[in-house]
Amino acid sequence: MLGAINDIGFYRELMRRGIAEYLAVPTTARDLLAAVTGSLIDPDAPPAARSIAFMASRGGAGASTVAHNVAWQLSQTFEEEVALVDMDITYGTAALAFNVEPTQTIDQVLADTGRLDDVLLERFLLEVDDNLRLLAAPASVQAEEHNLTGPLDPLLELLRRRSAFVVLDIPHRWAPWVKQLLTDVDEIVITGVLDLAGLRDTRNLVEYLREQRGPEAPVRVALNHEGAYRKSELSPKDFEGALGTAPDLVLAHDAGLFGQAANNGQMIAQANARSRAAEGLRDLAITVSGRQPAEARRKGLALNVEFLNRFKRSA
Repeated sequence: MLGAINDIGFYRELMRRGIAEYLAVPTTARDLLAAVTGSLIDPDAPPAARSIAFMASRGGAGASTVAHNVAWQLSQTFEEEVALVDMDITYGTAALAFNVEPTQTIDQVLADTGRLDDVLLERFLLEVDDNLRLLAAPASVQAEEHNLTGPLDPLLELLRRRSAFVVLDIPHRWAPWVKQLLTDVDEIVITGVLDLAGLRDTRNLVEYLREQRGPEAPVRVALNHEGAYRKSELSPKDFEGALGTAPDLVLAHDAGLFGQAANNGQMIAQANARSRAAEGLRDLAITVSGRQPAEARRKGLALNVEFLNRFKRSA
């Protein structure tokens, strides 16, 4: 990337987002060539995959539903591999959501990460479609959740090397490994509900994460079940006032649409691509991706070419 800003904080943020190198203009052809070749051959260059964590501020808020739909939208929009990791060992729902039956699950992967490599990981990842891979949870009360901080590191490193996006569906609990993940990932989406306890818990979690991650790493907020209790619920404006920023997604309560999708093993856009929920989930996916879809890039390129042609003619 080339730019006019010469600031170390800006440079570090670009590195955190996966940019291989940043050069302040003006620069020379020799410097540009060195930067390109250096980033291609550097084995220690940061991974290109973008890690995105989803967590509820309260149990039952629907964070898993948002995570599954955003992961699917990313795979459809960018047509690159997305790895969805269901980290709720006991009650994970990702396999149910996509109507698949896993034979191997995340607890088996974490049991011995010392021997984990690309070949072994490939066996554990379930192919949902051409671009979406799922590492499912056992969803069994007999499965035990151990301290996951250490074992997670090699797994996530391998996933970030092979996939364009790594989506983490994190259970609603406050453990050391959860805190570490929420600090380290590129993007966080907190899902809340529009009641007083939901406002309190969402604000507490967002404020904590903002302090830990710094102002350059935004914390996204999704609000679910809007309109379910019209006479008693709070409004998105109430959350905006408490959080200091508008929610990134507001999902209206639609038992028919969400129930149909869940019962058929579909995502919301598969059940009704024109629904407001599908549009909102797609917009959120693009926001957390840190990219533009291919059609938007092509449109932008066409506009730039047209502008240059007009400039040449006027000159």
